[in-house]
Amino acid sequence: MHVSETLPETVTLYVNGVATFHTLANTGISVAPTSLGTYPVYLRYTSQTMSGTNPDGSHYSDAGIPWISYFNGGEALHGFIRDTYGWPQSLGCVEMPFASAATIWPHTPIGTLVTVTS
Repeated sequence: MHVSETLPETVTLYVNGVATFHTLANTGISVAPTSLGTYPVYLRYTSQTMSGTNPDGSHYSDAGIPWISYFNGGEALHGFIRDTYGWPQSLGCVEMPFASAATIWPHTPIGTLVTVTS
């Protein structure tokens, strides 16, 4: 799995070394960036309530976030509804349209490597 922070931001799925799927995505904003590097998927959910603290100190709790694959601390690949994709909008996660996240999720078993590059 390759996440590119080059605009427009994208996720590319590789199966047996061959790029098989490509989608626009969103990574972290400057005050909550997505970590660069290569990390293994360590936890997965088909759906979860994701919660935390916004940069302004307010809290969020988003129910029903689908197709989650955690790869570095609280950073995960997952579906999220946005008006647009392809530029930094998240709090560190890699957000994709629901359908794209659903396509990628079966290919992210525990141990799958996720590489995030700038």
